[in-house]
Amino acid sequence: MSKTVLACGVSSGLGQVVAEHLRDAGFSVFGTMRDPSGAPPTTPFPVVPMDVTSEESVAACLEEVTRQAGRIDVVINCFNEMILGTVEETPMKEVESLYDVNLFGVIRVCRQVLPIMRRQGGGTIINMSSLGGLLAVPHLSAYTSAKFAIEAFSEALYHELRGEPIDVVIMQPVAMRMDRPEVGSHLKPAQNLPADSATHRMIARMGQDSRESGLTPQAVAEEIQRVILLDKKPLRRPMDRAKALTWVKRLAPQAVIDRMIAGLLGG
Repeated sequence: MSKTVLACGVSSGLGQVVAEHLRDAGFSVFGTMRDPSGAPPTTPFPVVPMDVTSEESVAACLEEVTRQAGRIDVVINCFNEMILGTVEETPMKEVESLYDVNLFGVIRVCRQVLPIMRRQGGGTIINMSSLGGLLAVPHLSAYTSAKFAIEAFSEALYHELRGEPIDVVIMQPVAMRMDRPEVGSHLKPAQNLPADSATHRMIARMGQDSRESGLTPQAVAEEIQRVILLDKKPLRRPMDRAKALTWVKRLAPQAVIDRMIAGLLGG
């Protein structure tokens, strides 16, 4: 029997690639968008409305997918927002908005899909972290702190579910090379960012990292497929540079971490 996968956040980028890849691999895939009317008419899977900032919207989406498919075997939380700015440059309303999507959105989906997976006898929850979940980066305090929280939340959930046939996996990709402008809407500066802010250098550096990355969304999608098919799933699956950074964080002295961070902004 084909597994039913709910890919949350398929409007563009990684979520879209993951959903299309899994559908092509033979999975029964549903995607989510805040407004499915924006989905291209050629989208090869059903798209169900879901606003992860709304408990009611999340519940309605899960109910509709289970009505159509009968079950949800895998949930992949791919939605993501990014705001760049120092702690002082980033207005609280923007921090709260990012947390409402990146962290609380993940929690809302997990809380509401768990009873479904428990009733059907099992399932897999895949939460997308990033290099920002391993390393606290200046000018990305809101984003990286939310990713740190996703790591902690997912690990706690993993321990709570031990002994039950529900797996929790944290995917840890790094910047991906995508077919989009090097510096675009995915690298969103804080509102009213000063023209002379060093954050602009960070935005340019992140755009360069994406352009030069050896990791692609397709490679991440293929790795997610491998994880889904594993009998014994890992709690964390680091990719590319995240593999080395995992060990650096565990073993390196703080001075080494400091030099790494300084290098992000050219010292």
